[in-house]
Amino acid sequence: MLRFSPHNHTEMSNFRLLDCINKLPDLVNRGKEIGLAGLAVTDHETIAQSIRICKLQKQDPDFKIAIGNEIYLTDTRDKNQKYYHYILIAKDAEGHKQLRQLSSRAWLMSYYDRGMERVPTLKSELYSIVKSNPGHLIATSACMGGELGSSILELTSARQMGDHKTEAIAYRRIQEFIKFNKELFWGDFYFEVAPAASKDQIIVNKMINKLY
Repeated sequence: MLRFSPHNHTEMSNFRLLDCINKLPDLVNRGKEIGLAGLAVTDHETIAQSIRICKLQKQDPDFKIAIGNEIYLTDTRDKNQKYYHYILIAKDAEGHKQLRQLSSRAWLMSYYDRGMERVPTLKSELYSIVKSNPGHLIATSACMGGELGSSILELTSARQMGDHKTEAIAYRRIQEFIKFNKELFWGDFYFEVAPAASKDQIIVNKMINKLY
């Protein structure tokens, strides 16, 4: 079975915070070493590796290197909120164009909150760009920093404490998040399940398996 890794970072993820030391060629070589058929480069709100990715792709067409972006997806640009992680991967040239449009908009509208420059993309902006020309992007729920993972942990915690109101709010948020993505991406939306031994990740993985 061919294996593809959809969530990977390089040193380009360090624009706003220290996140990763992987060099792009090293990342690709490691993917080949462990038997992947390809991977997506999804740096934090940047597609700056695009040209380098295209050059590496030409050197070895059999190993697929997709261009992606781990954006911060929110409903508003209010301060003091949680900036949910979210993965987008271009399927083709039009998809890359949409990534550029979304990223440019996010940086143009950036602002400072709690000592860091924030570059969120609004759900309304994502919807507008993708819905006008669908079928060119793949989306995933991202890590535990995403809205799905965060909501699952909130729901689980509320359930353990017997806080039925918070549990219901978290459950409704999960439903709305999935509905939003199914409507926008159809078969091109995926749940991310990450291998880990951490308690929280295991909780998220088990809940996602039930959702699937």
